[in-house]
Amino acid sequence: MRNVRLLLEYDGSDFHGFQKQARLRTIQGELESVLARILKHPVKVVGAGRTDAGVHALGQVANFATDSRMPIERMPAAANSRLPAAIVVREAAEAAPDFDARRSARSRQYRYLVLNRPQPSAMLARYAHHVPAPLDAGAMARAARALVGEHDFASFQGGGSPARSTVRRVYRAECRRLGPLVVVTLEANAFLYQMVRIAVRTLIEVGRGRLPAAVTAQGLRSARGQRGLGPAPPQGLYLTRIRYDRTS
Repeated sequence: MRNVRLLLEYDGSDFHGFQKQARLRTIQGELESVLARILKHPVKVVGAGRTDAGVHALGQVANFATDSRMPIERMPAAANSRLPAAIVVREAAEAAPDFDARRSARSRQYRYLVLNRPQPSAMLARYAHHVPAPLDAGAMARAARALVGEHDFASFQGGGSPARSTVRRVYRAECRRLGPLVVVTLEANAFLYQMVRIAVRTLIEVGRGRLPAAVTAQGLRSARGQRGLGPAPPQGLYLTRIRYDRTS
């Protein structure tokens, strides 16, 4: 039995997230259906990140087991010829037998795009969150730095999906302006449900001057914290990279 590792890119706009759900169109569901057809046996795909409805990916990783003899170099083209245009298999490779895209991951990196100008964009409406009010990206960057380190992120967790532990380690939390775009980058060993989007919503409120930059540090000390803010919309969020040990 072979263990195959995939690198995926997708536009999540028209999907109900990555994880397979009955009677709903999902990334995992589309992948499993196509792979089953080209490999001629049922396939169970494991994804590194369970992106929500409307969230995109540039570097999602997945793996599956197969006894097919199809050459690994043919799999991306074979899958892409049948997948919808919004899902692309960028790479396929043989993985170690014990590799698991989700459990073997050491960190996950997300980026969030905010279009910060008075007018919306016809081209970016599905790929960035439009905020017409001016944003102070410097204040947002200062607030983001407080998120780095190991903390209890209970106040940055969305409702409806409680985790066993709400402690996470954030390795990177940055915010910078690129012309009309404000880009927020977060990397952590793992994320709670809606954690990135709630953090981004908090940073946006800081950028608008509605909250002080110290609010993120305060939120890490509070069980209630940011929950009243709610998450930023999904269309600005991208899963950009999954990191593994060199041996994985």
